[in-house]
Amino acid sequence: MTIMKKLRLYILIFVFCLTGNFSKAQKVYTLNECKQMAISNNVKIKNAKLTIEQAREQEKEAFTKYFPTVSTTGNYFRSNDYLIKEKISMGADEQQQIAGLITQLGLNPSALSSLPTSYTLKAINHGTMVNLMAMQPIYAGGQITNGNKLAKLQTQIRTLQMQQSYDDIINTTEVYYNQLITLYEKMHTLDAVDKQLNQIHQDAENAFKSGLSNKNDVLTVELKQNEIAANRLKLENGIKLSKMVLAQYIGISGEDITIDASLPDNLPNPATYFTDHTSALNNRVEAKLLDKNVEANELQTKLKRGALLPTVAIGAAGIYQDLSNTGHVKAIGLATVSVPISEWWSGKHSVRHQQIAEQIARQNRDDSRQLLLIQMQSAYNDLDNAYKQIELAKKSLVKSAENLRLNKDYYHAGTSTMSDLLDAQTRDQQSHDQYTDAVAQYLDCRTAYFIATGRNDINNNSISQE
Repeated sequence: MTIMKKLRLYILIFVFCLTGNFSKAQKVYTLNECKQMAISNNVKIKNAKLTIEQAREQEKEAFTKYFPTVSTTGNYFRSNDYLIKEKISMGADEQQQIAGLITQLGLNPSALSSLPTSYTLKAINHGTMVNLMAMQPIYAGGQITNGNKLAKLQTQIRTLQMQQSYDDIINTTEVYYNQLITLYEKMHTLDAVDKQLNQIHQDAENAFKSGLSNKNDVLTVELKQNEIAANRLKLENGIKLSKMVLAQYIGISGEDITIDASLPDNLPNPATYFTDHTSALNNRVEAKLLDKNVEANELQTKLKRGALLPTVAIGAAGIYQDLSNTGHVKAIGLATVSVPISEWWSGKHSVRHQQIAEQIARQNRDDSRQLLLIQMQSAYNDLDNAYKQIELAKKSLVKSAENLRLNKDYYHAGTSTMSDLLDAQTRDQQSHDQYTDAVAQYLDCRTAYFIATGRNDINNNSISQE
């Protein structure tokens, strides 16, 4: 074997291996996989998880209010002079009294003459003091209990808000995915149109060569082919852009994503998915958030009232003192009652202010629940309308296909013009595109209806594309 033949063989083997590895590495993403990836990689979900973690830390912080409040202080001091310094002197009367006491004790009164009649008392120029105090709240007007309830409620609200982001991501992912399917399906339609035009072009050339038609028919077909080529370029660019958008949204930006581009058929009647909207209202995240908002305002009102009530606490204190080189420890029992008298003057207005906020929250909840019911019905109407559009599009497909077949026969029989044939071909292409758009619209409306009625599990087979 010559060197050139060996080189060609090596090149062929290398190309084969490269092509084989690429084909194995190319992954086809399903809709549910895209939803899962979008949820895992979306910044909103990541931030929402962090806010839930923050709320849980606030829960733990609020729970510590049940525990005793413990504080300790320690002090050591040294003075440049004695803190207690006082000059003491004895008068004549005091000296006589002391002399009498000495005589009674059987001592010599002359010893008194050796004692000073005045002296200076000096005491405490350094010392140590340590205090340890623990106070256990017994009653605080319900502020501790309601504060803990409010902290738990905030965690629940953060969780529901994450569910809202979850719903938005599911809906957006499916819109991007269905948009890409639509473009691929239109490309398939364009491929079929190309084949039709090639056949029509061949028939026109044969007719022209046989003298049965003029050159104008051939040129008309070629103009139509150029139009289709221009549309193909637009579709290719649209597919590239849509793939980039979907890849970025699910967290694989820069990858040439490949999806399952098959267009589903035999889509169920919307009545299959219909549910009682009043019952479904309780499953809506928005409805739950409205209830939580009312509950939060109720707790805020209780906290405002609790701030005006007395607080009771019991405790103990331990005190260590060393001011004269001799340490002493003392234990003290404590009980405190605090009544916020001055707060009553402004506090009643604060309570009334919060009561109004509570009333507003209830009214907004009731009004918004009605709007959510209207939204559910609107989502179902959109789904029903999309289904009817599919049925109409199917009828148009049958009629446009038959119209195209008849115009081909008429053209070959010489009873129809090339323009009529191409118009029929254009209407057939439009019917296919309308059907594709109707199916994509149905899929988007179905997901929107499921989210509107609180059914948003991405693994639910009734939501995913059949």
